[in-house]
Amino acid sequence: MSKILEMSQGEIVFLDPEQINWQLSAQEILYIFKVLGGLWLYDYDAAKEGRVGLHAKLKSERCSDGFLYSKIVLKNSNIRTLMAKQLVSRFNELDLPKPDRVAGIPKGATKLGIDFARIMGVEIAEMAKEDGCIKMITTLKPNETLLLIEDFCTKGTGFKEAVRDIKSKQPDVIILPIEPVIINRGGFQEIQVDGIGSFKIIAAAEHRINDWDPSECPLCEMGSERIKPKAVEENWERIMTSQLT
Repeated sequence: MSKILEMSQGEIVFLDPEQINWQLSAQEILYIFKVLGGLWLYDYDAAKEGRVGLHAKLKSERCSDGFLYSKIVLKNSNIRTLMAKQLVSRFNELDLPKPDRVAGIPKGATKLGIDFARIMGVEIAEMAKEDGCIKMITTLKPNETLLLIEDFCTKGTGFKEAVRDIKSKQPDVIILPIEPVIINRGGFQEIQVDGIGSFKIIAAAEHRINDWDPSECPLCEMGSERIKPKAVEENWERIMTSQLT
């Protein structure tokens, strides 16, 4: 068994990323997120016992039986560095030239992008989320290459928005046709951005989490209430504990 899978929360919080010289498995990455409180999964066994609790309402308005909350996990600078190293390792396997700049799609991957760029030894490009819209702040030179990275990928909604904003304002920027992510939860292998191109998802971990239209959601049918896990601070605690009693 991996030594990561035997670690307590206290041990993981102080994990030294320089001591991890292998590519983490999906099981190891998910374990880190679970132990640090950044992974919620619906408890179907509890539901069978009558504790239907709450389930997740996604940005897309769809229902889901799982949710990943990167802020809770990546606030630990050592874990964020570890995940950035994992993404750099997977990028290096592709045998592609280094990008001129790297941007982490806000807000979940902003600091992750900074760590990735530092480890790779390239410049950062700054993006921001203003009035709910993702925007490129940095003005790049014509033909500069840009790599966009993200914490998680479900349907690529934020990635598509970022690509469209960049290309509409800086059409000469070359966005590399890949997107490194920590966890691919949506099951897709690529993101298609209409009129621009296709981007391959390079994930450190693949873990499919179900989602449904509310009209077809089996959790709603069971009587489980849906909430947005990050809408307000207390919602995360509510959904994490809703099936315990």
